[in-house]
Amino acid sequence: MVDEPTLSQWMDQARAFVDERKYLHALQVYHKITNLAPSLDIAWVELAYVHYELKQYEAAEKTLLKAVSASSEPQEILFLVGNLYLKLGRHNRALTYYKKLLTREQSLSKDFRAHLHFNAGLAFYYRENPKQSEHHFRRTKKIDPYFPKINESLGELLLRRGQFTEAILCLKQAVRLEPQSWIGHYLLGIAYTKVYDWRDAYEEFVRAVDMDPSEPRAWHMCGEVLLNLHKLDEAERYLHKSLELNPQLTEAVVDFGFLFLKRGDVQRARECFERALELEPQHPKALQGTRELTLSQQTHS
Repeated sequence: MVDEPTLSQWMDQARAFVDERKYLHALQVYHKITNLAPSLDIAWVELAYVHYELKQYEAAEKTLLKAVSASSEPQEILFLVGNLYLKLGRHNRALTYYKKLLTREQSLSKDFRAHLHFNAGLAFYYRENPKQSEHHFRRTKKIDPYFPKINESLGELLLRRGQFTEAILCLKQAVRLEPQSWIGHYLLGIAYTKVYDWRDAYEEFVRAVDMDPSEPRAWHMCGEVLLNLHKLDEAERYLHKSLELNPQLTEAVVDFGFLFLKRGDVQRARECFERALELEPQHPKALQGTRELTLSQQTHS
């Protein structure tokens, strides 16, 4: 039997090795601890983390499952196993563990339930199951209306599902609770474009640009909105900046094509649409642009 001061000393030593990224040394210490004190849950969890950092994913899972069998309250460890698979992109496997916990949901704390539903929602989202994802995101919000990023996540999902009015309400709440969230303002701008509210969309995209000037998507969307407001010179400046940051941003190349088409510069419009189709051969707006270009030429011939 190892006394508590010795265990504490060993844990400090293992953590120091982790901080120094001396993972193999840390493994030796954690293995000693888990062999001599198998009921110490935190040692198993930290050992699994070391395996994860070493990309020993199977060992990380086995370690956590050993912790489950040794623990008197294994719920949090089961959740960590699910989270491990969520990080690895193995969403079906993650849901296997989340579903085990969902069957005993009422015995879990409020905070635990909120995290469980949120992560289950993420897993379903990545599995292309938006209906189930929405269910779990809504459950998260009901359990904890202030859960981090829940309004952004639910708002983005509602956008994807075409529920634009509710998405706007959700994303407004997101930026009210987290006013410095770049993605919150960007998504709210996208939501406004879906209902053709160009001016409010522009304000949100400008805020996004101010928060992260290195992000090309916000610059591009400012340009696209200004294009719809027929402010071509201003739109050009934003589109140019977006392509300066990311020359492969197909949507910006396409919008440049429409900008030149509005100006009557057929040759440069064609070059942009052709360039966009080189980047993405089936890009819908680029194909639309080539059709409009053809119609424009037929009209003026």
